[in-house]
Amino acid sequence: MGIDQDTPSKSNLSVKLLADVFAEIDPHVQVESFEETQGSRRGDNYTAALFRIRVKGSVVPDGNTAKRSKWECSLICKRLPDSQARRDAYRSETLFRNEVHFYTKIVRELLSFQQRRTRESFSAIPRCYFARNDLLILEDLCAKEFCMPNRQEGLSLQQTESVLAELAHFHALSLAYKAEHRREFDLLTASIEEGIFAASNLEWFRNYYRHLTRNAVDMVSQSFQDAEDGRLYVQRLRDFVDTDEFFMRMVDLVRGSSELAVICHGDCWTNNFLYRYSADRKLVSGVCLVDFQLIRYGSPALDIANLIFCCTDHTLRKEHLPSLLKLYGQELAKALKKFGSYPSFCGSCEEELLEKIQEDFKKYARFGLGLAMDILPISTCSADQAPDLYVLPAEDATNLAPELNVPPNEICGRKMRDIVVDLVDNGWL
Repeated sequence: MGIDQDTPSKSNLSVKLLADVFAEIDPHVQVESFEETQGSRRGDNYTAALFRIRVKGSVVPDGNTAKRSKWECSLICKRLPDSQARRDAYRSETLFRNEVHFYTKIVRELLSFQQRRTRESFSAIPRCYFARNDLLILEDLCAKEFCMPNRQEGLSLQQTESVLAELAHFHALSLAYKAEHRREFDLLTASIEEGIFAASNLEWFRNYYRHLTRNAVDMVSQSFQDAEDGRLYVQRLRDFVDTDEFFMRMVDLVRGSSELAVICHGDCWTNNFLYRYSADRKLVSGVCLVDFQLIRYGSPALDIANLIFCCTDHTLRKEHLPSLLKLYGQELAKALKKFGSYPSFCGSCEEELLEKIQEDFKKYARFGLGLAMDILPISTCSADQAPDLYVLPAEDATNLAPELNVPPNEICGRKMRDIVVDLVDNGWL
């Protein structure tokens, strides 16, 4: 869809707004029009509407029209859904405020600190060009050959290792900054609002999580086909998801104390990682983290458990979980060393740091199971089964809590069973 000065757009962008944005970035650019398409496929995104924007115009060096040349740029526009019902159901305003705070305050402060101390800059996030409470304009990573993995397949070992390394570098920024600027760090984190697992949300999400937990128990029970050796696993799962206690257990986990507490990404599932590959696509040459709407202040193990249990399979975990935790610890230690020394709360050496990470992971591993009940039905369903964010509800009524209309499938049931088995066998559930 081509947009000129007078044409309305579904993204709610305008030529004037884009011209103002690029006036700050490059005063030689003159924006003339733009084209927009949907920025995500059905089933890939739920709490915001994404549009890919192809901006067109000219470059006029120093106002010299004789040297005018054509210019194009690709951007991602992220905005609140049109439907007020959908905004209310998924607490979209709260989540959007978190991401705006992340780009306008948290990232700027942490990267400024990093550059002062190490002359480096964490680059595994998209650049943000514009932010307000209902709109974000971001770098289009696809223009740099980044692409989303297949959410139904999950992550390979190499993809998992790449994300863990970048998470470690991201978490290191929090630890180093907190050690030197605790008061300022506390101010940054005080403005983060828990998007889901807050005690005040219990009534709102009550039926939603009752449905999720009931589905999880049913799937795991059926996957064992009433086998005798499955009873222990099913009972441990029932104990964890017992009625409203489940939601409050998740609340306690996200607000639990940890010496290693950091600003967490908060939503480490497959669709929030973009990869760039070598020419033969055999090696991951880069990874970026996207979607910071669910940022929270808590143990880094919350992010790790999310990644490990919602994005990998049983075989990968069985063969590589210890080495993955070690990799994370090594990358975290390496990143902290660049700031000069370990913060005292991280221990005196890499070995102590790794012990703390392992202790936290044991404590918070079951958080990954709680998230999997929500994420797995969505990540394993086909596109035509997923809700379509770009289609408005039949009745745009307000004050309606979210509902999960994605039917569980065989793959989802198997993955859920494997997570429960892994947690129980390791003594974490």
